[in-house]
Amino acid sequence: MSTETKTGDRDAMPPDFETTYRLSTESTKQWDLRKRFLEKYWHQYDEDRLLCLAQCYVNMRCLGCKYSKSLNSLVDELAKEIE
Repeated sequence: MSTETKTGDRDAMPPDFETTYRLSTESTKQWDLRKRFLEKYWHQYDEDRLLCLAQCYVNMRCLGCKYSKSLNSLVDELAKEIE
């Protein structure tokens, strides 16, 4: 799986952003964290990669999940910009 940033600009965030991306099982705290992550990096990663990274971020912060060293490092680095 590539960690490269996307090269082309994606359109602005959709007006139905919350209804499209919020999971029915997410608490308000989890959604707020994930939403902030998605908004910050919306134009830097393709949608699938960004959704995966955002979910890993929330899992790490809220549920204490651990991933590979490289993924943990990447998410921690990205998190510095929003925490």
